[in-house]
Amino acid sequence: MAISDTAFAALSDVTLGRLADSLEALDEDGLLEVELMAGTLTIELASGAQFVVNRHGPSQQIWLSSPLSGGLHFDYDESEQAWVLKDGRRLDTLLKAEVETLLAGEE
Repeated sequence: MAISDTAFAALSDVTLGRLADSLEALDEDGLLEVELMAGTLTIELASGAQFVVNRHGPSQQIWLSSPLSGGLHFDYDESEQAWVLKDGRRLDTLLKAEVETLLAGEE
């Protein structure tokens, strides 16, 4: 179900802000560079591995570019109150697991 562009921008901004906050909290050892700017969240590890999470207005999706899973497009599921893939995987859960996997390899 499509929502207004304004509602999509607000919803995606809240999501990206929460992701940035949770990743910074996860980063006890200072191994992540987390930057949120203009609807794009960039997470870079000391190894140079980089995740990019951004909103894509025309499709009303949040897109993830990951060194582990490649490019993924998440739709907002109103009943879940979450951004999910067609197979049910959630953006927040997937991103956290992949960042933790790469961080474990850097310690």
